[in-house]
Amino acid sequence: VAGGRRGPNRAVDIDRHRGVRKRIMTEDSGAHPGVGTPPSANGDARPKTRGCPTVPLWDKVRADPADFNCWTALIGAAERTEDVLKIRAVYDAFLAEFPLCYGYWKKYADAEARLAGIDGVEHVYERATHAFPYSIDLWTQRASHAIAMRRDAEKVRELFESGLAYAGTDWLAHPLWDTYIHFEQHSGCGSPVHVSRLYGRVLRVPLKELDKYWAGFDAFVTNRSPSAVIPPEELRAIDAAVGGTAHPGATATDTRGASAAAPRAASNGGGDGAEEAAEAAARAAATEAAGGEDPRLLRFRDVRFEAHRATAAVRATREPFERGIKRPYFHVKPLDDAQLSNWDTYLDDEERVGDVSSVTRLYERCLVPCARYPRFWLRYARWQASDAGQGVAAARAALQRAANVFCKRDVEVHFALARFEEAVGDVDAARAAYAHVADDVAPGLLRCVVERANLERRAGDVDAAKDTYERAMQVEKSREGAGSKAYGVLACKYAAMLHEACGDVEGARAVYERAADAGEGANALVWDGWLNFERSAGSFANVRAVVERCCDVFDERRASGGSQPGLRPRLPERDRRRLSSALVEYADLVGTADELADAERAHERRFPARHRGGDG
Repeated sequence: VAGGRRGPNRAVDIDRHRGVRKRIMTEDSGAHPGVGTPPSANGDARPKTRGCPTVPLWDKVRADPADFNCWTALIGAAERTEDVLKIRAVYDAFLAEFPLCYGYWKKYADAEARLAGIDGVEHVYERATHAFPYSIDLWTQRASHAIAMRRDAEKVRELFESGLAYAGTDWLAHPLWDTYIHFEQHSGCGSPVHVSRLYGRVLRVPLKELDKYWAGFDAFVTNRSPSAVIPPEELRAIDAAVGGTAHPGATATDTRGASAAAPRAASNGGGDGAEEAAEAAARAAATEAAGGEDPRLLRFRDVRFEAHRATAAVRATREPFERGIKRPYFHVKPLDDAQLSNWDTYLDDEERVGDVSSVTRLYERCLVPCARYPRFWLRYARWQASDAGQGVAAARAALQRAANVFCKRDVEVHFALARFEEAVGDVDAARAAYAHVADDVAPGLLRCVVERANLERRAGDVDAAKDTYERAMQVEKSREGAGSKAYGVLACKYAAMLHEACGDVEGARAVYERAADAGEGANALVWDGWLNFERSAGSFANVRAVVERCCDVFDERRASGGSQPGLRPRLPERDRRRLSSALVEYADLVGTADELADAERAHERRFPARHRGGDG
């Protein structure tokens, strides 16, 4: 069925309108580039006039673009100005940040109608369905507006079909189906066959309101002639099945005189007329047996009833999940754990029994209320990239939507996009993703430096990997000094890459030496990293040299407040004691008796027992 479940009516003709959908969406996206684009891309939208009530609110939302309450206050202030340019600037910026807010697209369209005219309304709805194509409400509003403006019937149908192709299988898609059926039935542009075709399609979609459509279909076809409501190709098949191939114009009324016509045709010499009369007589007999209703109409209804019954069985499997969805729309407030768990379970089930189309649509539904949850975007991308999904392009599109619109301040999403691009062979795109994090999303984030360097190393450009660390360490040194924790982490990660990934022991040692000197020996992380590095290299002499350099070498300083030079240890005593003790433990583990004794004597000399409180 349309929802993608197993069953006798799996095929749906919603998908045959993908071409229409694609053309409409392509036209829209090219004509109106502003939506979905951050305000900076359209120029500074803030008003330049001093004293304008929107100015302080603009400053607030630019300081914190995720503050929904500030945005709504700004929208209210802009609406009160009755200035269409200010209102457009605010809505464009707000809907770039929150494109899934259907109600604000509607408010934008209403403001255009009030202040700028009908053309502006059409443009807003075009942009809205491009930014939020799985919205039942937006497609319904867009089609309804086209009907109200008396647009060409085929254009209206294209809008309906495009909306159904995206969201026609949504559990709550009945407003769009209702509007389409009403248009075909009452606009004067459709025909009874158009209406019955629509009913035939919707009866194969497991909607919440499915039973309403069966009742509507039954009432619609009752007392109508078969030729008026049954599509011609289906009517011919039914005619053959019930014992005749009547002319398409034949009706139930036509059969009433068939019995009398048969003897007359026979007395006139038989031939084709006799055969037709016999067929009409057979239908008349069947009609009489059916209580006066045309058997062709009965058969037509029976086929639709079987479709409805099969679809209702599928709906029953979905209903428990649908009852767990308390908030199908977008909101900035977090969802409760029960709803998040329900979405996970629902997706698990759909991936198990559904087809590509139905699983995709369910993910898109999920990503309206769950738009701010990165894990659902990452799950969607993984599924799209799997053998069951639509492939690399679809997975990339999901990650890009998350990174550029819905989770653009979450570094995990950007890292996932970078790793995905690397995995599919686009190293330049991966570099761009990391650069975006470093420059815009989280400047100074150490993890970004590390992952970026590792990318370059995997790509075969070790020099670029080294340069990534060198530049980051230089920036950190100029900003916080070489004694900072961040500088120590960078030095250790840099040396680890050289040692473990590149096999460059001397290069790693040189990094530690330089980092220790740059921090004037005061960075404990560097000393710890260097000591562990030398231990992994397996040289007791080098481990001892690091400890001696840390604990026994003093920098010449001027004593505080005096003119005579003094001596100051590189590290606080607690750190030096810890490193000196580590040498004793290492000597005990791998050294000779003499090396152990030397290490113990050196430790006692550095930290006499009377200063250690007898703790050794």
